[in-house]
Amino acid sequence: MTALAIIVLTTFILPSLLAFNPPMAGGKWWLRPAIKDKLQLTLDQTGKINKIWIEHRKRIIDTKGEIEKTYLDLESLMDQPTVDKQEAYRLAERLGQLVAQQTEQRIKMTIDIRQELSVGQFEKLKGLRAELAKGLREKGPRKEKR
Repeated sequence: MTALAIIVLTTFILPSLLAFNPPMAGGKWWLRPAIKDKLQLTLDQTGKINKIWIEHRKRIIDTKGEIEKTYLDLESLMDQPTVDKQEAYRLAERLGQLVAQQTEQRIKMTIDIRQELSVGQFEKLKGLRAELAKGLREKGPRKEKR
């Protein structure tokens, strides 16, 4: 339960409290023709942003693997007839640290990418993000196909 609380806190609540929202979710937004055109991104900018993304993604992927392994260790421990409480707490703390580390890596990636954009480009990007969010809210949840 402690591990779950730590994970929820670091994954969902803290980024919201810090008003951190990635500029555009969904992968390599800087390579989408419509976004490149609206932001007037240069070839140099897209190259630098892509390099930043790759460097950070590698770290994020490594951390995700560590999170999965630690979850597996905790799951295995919890399946035992008797649970070593101290070991379970240690794994819960480790999970919390890893999830916090992953969140920090994502935020740093966004900061580094932001540094490659002009103020005007960043403002346009925020506007595009707001338009996308508004469109998703208006569509509502996906309807089941009948």
